[in-house]
Amino acid sequence: MSGPAWASPYATTLVDSGGTFGPSPYNDPASVLGAPATDFYDPWGSWSGGDNYRKVKLVEPAYNYAPDQTTKLITTLRNPSYIVVGFDHQVMNDQNNPYGIDFLVFGNAFYVGSGFVNDETNMATYMLVGGAFTENVLVSVSQGPAYEGQPQNEWTWYTYSNGPYGDNAFPTQAYEWDQAKYDATGNGWTDDLMDFTKPVNPAYYDTLMAGGLSGAAGIALYEGSGGGTGFDLDVFGLDWIQYIKVEGTADFKEGEIDAFADVAPVPVPGAVLLLGGGLLRLMAWRRQRTN
Repeated sequence: MSGPAWASPYATTLVDSGGTFGPSPYNDPASVLGAPATDFYDPWGSWSGGDNYRKVKLVEPAYNYAPDQTTKLITTLRNPSYIVVGFDHQVMNDQNNPYGIDFLVFGNAFYVGSGFVNDETNMATYMLVGGAFTENVLVSVSQGPAYEGQPQNEWTWYTYSNGPYGDNAFPTQAYEWDQAKYDATGNGWTDDLMDFTKPVNPAYYDTLMAGGLSGAAGIALYEGSGGGTGFDLDVFGLDWIQYIKVEGTADFKEGEIDAFADVAPVPVPGAVLLLGGGLLRLMAWRRQRTN
């Protein structure tokens, strides 16, 4: 397909929403647009030590507001509620996508750790003790209207009724960790973002959930990915979709949604090991989506 030269890998349009959301600041459906949250303001930071301004990590998720204390980050879906978002391009069922995953949904799940955590915590000694805090959100996909003006509740929707679910595996990991930097300064977080268009290898799910790993080892298993729950369009035999719906229902409620991302294809076999950082992968994604 053809499209704008600088199409976004993230959901860009709030198509529709309704129902009951969480209390402020978890009540704005538009907060799920754009890239996943990378930093947040923790007004109760003194409880866990460190600064009130935190980086999002696999053991400390986004909540409350962004560091500006104004921007809302995540939305809680209560029963009943729904949010429909659109991409500015077709999200393709691409054979070059890593692990067959076509898009990612980000929430505020986190792995259970060995105590209080902050940005000054040593991820080499902070342990994943097993399990994660997750709240399943129902996810559906659609190619959109069959004719101009067709309301979204009449679109053909395909629902991942048996999972995967939003606000589940894999918790967001926003920044790269540098152990040498921690050893030298007491804060090992870099300003280098992980790749939000690259999924975590699903084969690591059980290892991460079992615990017994340090936080640093868990981050290493992400292999540069920023996390997010992965979804495969092959389940429905779809070549592409452009819209995603998340819902709070009687069985799926109180979960949070942060963002949605189109997975970047690997342009050359094996290149996922060579590209490393998110910038080259994002450039490849843009080339793929505009050719």
